[in-house]
Amino acid sequence: MILLEDSRQQKGKHKNIEAYCKQAGIRIVRTKLLVGDYMLAGSAEGAEKGLAGGIKGDISCDSKMGLPEIASNCFQEHERFRAECQLAKELGIKLIVLIEEVPPGGEVRNWVSPLDRYGKPKYRFDPGTLQKVMETMTERYDVQFRFCDGRSTGKQLIEYLKGERT
Repeated sequence: MILLEDSRQQKGKHKNIEAYCKQAGIRIVRTKLLVGDYMLAGSAEGAEKGLAGGIKGDISCDSKMGLPEIASNCFQEHERFRAECQLAKELGIKLIVLIEEVPPGGEVRNWVSPLDRYGKPKYRFDPGTLQKVMETMTERYDVQFRFCDGRSTGKQLIEYLKGERT
C-alpha cells in the first residue's frame, strides 16, 4: 500500500503517522494533491478526475494537530479552507478533517484553551462559534470532522482512507 502525502504538508509534522506507516509496511510518497493532506495511491480512477499519481478511491484526509489549527483554518484562512472544501465536493472526493485532539465530551463547544505562563488563555477563539462553523462546512460541503488521540492517528487515517471507518 502507498500513502500519498501532499508535498505542501510540512515535512515531519506528523511523525506519529510516519511511524505507524513504517511499522505497518506502508510506503509514503510525497506528491501534490488537489485537496487534503493524504490519499491512497492505486488505480487510475483518480487520474480520470485530473488527480496526480492515480488516486485510489474518493477519500482524502486533511490532518490537523489540534483545535487551534482548525480554528485558524476556519477563521483566519476561511476563504482558502472553504475553497478546498468546495473543490473536494465538486470532484466527488469525501474530505475528512482528522483532528489530533478529542474535545471534552466530544463537543468542540466544551473546549477550553490552555493557559500561557501568565495565566491567560493561549488561544483566543470561541469554541461554540468554531463548532457552528464546522457544522456549516459539513452541511454545505459534506466535510467530515473527526477527532482522534495522537497515538492512533496513523491507524485511523488509513482506516478512513480505506473506507473502513466513517
